[in-house]
Amino acid sequence: MEILIFAGIVVLLACISAGPCLLVWSLSAKWLPEKYYFPPIKMTFLCVVLSLVTAYAINFELEGGSISIPMLILFLSTIWSVVLLPILLVFNFFAQDSCSKRNT
Repeated sequence: MEILIFAGIVVLLACISAGPCLLVWSLSAKWLPEKYYFPPIKMTFLCVVLSLVTAYAINFELEGGSISIPMLILFLSTIWSVVLLPILLVFNFFAQDSCSKRNT
């Protein structure tokens, strides 16, 4: 039973640590025009998954055990958000630009 409580606390902390990532995507949805809309919850989930895959790929050692997972998610998911947002904006800009040229 104690293991389930501890695992629940770690999962709760991991969800809270995705907050800055969610903030980045929510602010981009609010400030950018509608044609550049990206769903904040889905993009946050994608960034959290990418951060866990990145940590696994570089064989990240958890010095503090499972308590250091929220810090890992906090930093890597925010970095992934800051990297993905401009890339997706540029891709979306050129994709919509080419679609508008086809329609004319």
